[in-house]
Amino acid sequence: MKRFLTVIGEYLLSQENNFLVAIHNRIGELPFLVLSLGTAIVLGLGVIPYSTDLMTNSAAGLTEKFLGEKQRTLVINSTTNLPELFLMLLSLGLRRLGGIATPLGSNLANIYLMFTVAPIITIGKWFILGRRSRITRLLNLLKREKNLVIWHLLLSLTMLLFSIVGCWSITGVFPIINLFSNQTIRTDSFLLIGSFICLIGVVIYFFCEQKLKRRRPEIFEEIEDEAFDSSWSKFVMGTAGVIVACYILNLLFMTFTQLYEPLLKSYFGTAIFTSLHYFIGSLISSLPETTVAVENYERLTASDLNTALASASVSNMSNLAIACLGGILGSLFFLWGWV
Repeated sequence: MKRFLTVIGEYLLSQENNFLVAIHNRIGELPFLVLSLGTAIVLGLGVIPYSTDLMTNSAAGLTEKFLGEKQRTLVINSTTNLPELFLMLLSLGLRRLGGIATPLGSNLANIYLMFTVAPIITIGKWFILGRRSRITRLLNLLKREKNLVIWHLLLSLTMLLFSIVGCWSITGVFPIINLFSNQTIRTDSFLLIGSFICLIGVVIYFFCEQKLKRRRPEIFEEIEDEAFDSSWSKFVMGTAGVIVACYILNLLFMTFTQLYEPLLKSYFGTAIFTSLHYFIGSLISSLPETTVAVENYERLTASDLNTALASASVSNMSNLAIACLGGILGSLFFLWGWV
């Protein structure tokens, strides 16, 4: 197993050195930067959201077909986190622990995307289309369900707190606070501690959610019935699209770390790869959740509002679970001497 992982890692690393760096050397500095930016935009706004939507739609349909519609919501919320999972796993395949910062950084991105950007997009769309009455209905719904909004916001912030502590334990970086300092080389014990911290956050989330379900069962049951496509082929296509996009993003991050290390050090210290995942990778991987939030804000019901807000709270919990897995895998790689 160790030899297999080593061979895969060396292959991925050689692809990074021979492919993107070679393109940079061939076309020059400015064209490479333009190409990289264009690639990131296409992946972030096109390939990843579309592939995730295709994957989520198919997974929800398959779940409804084989397990029943009650499991559908959990599957939808979980599959929107697969970009974070694949970005992290592919990073570990490149022998870099910094990819674990993507699900942890996504907890920060989810808060400002779901609680500010998604409502602004929804209201802005209706304003342009002249649907002022729908804007009023949304504002009245938010006012009427302010306790639900506060519940999701506080739980999302709690998950963020666990992710910050977990990020320090797993990657050696306190996000924002010590980006300019040298990155600590973590050991397997620190990784396991970080995984345990993330696991505590997951347990707290489920405890709080069960209390909300007992208090407000209707917002989990009165969900609009949608026609999902139970297609294995589309699920595989969507998954493949996300994996390829995440692989390319990892290569871009590694190439920029290699080519522009002196410049990026002035912003991120030595934790360049980790910081790129924390701020950029997490933002890109959180765009599918933003799409889900906007779609549910537009439906103007309490149950769909709960689903929209859960794009932050549930996603943050899922990201902690992904980071927990990353910490465990990282500690195993240390034991094998692979990182």
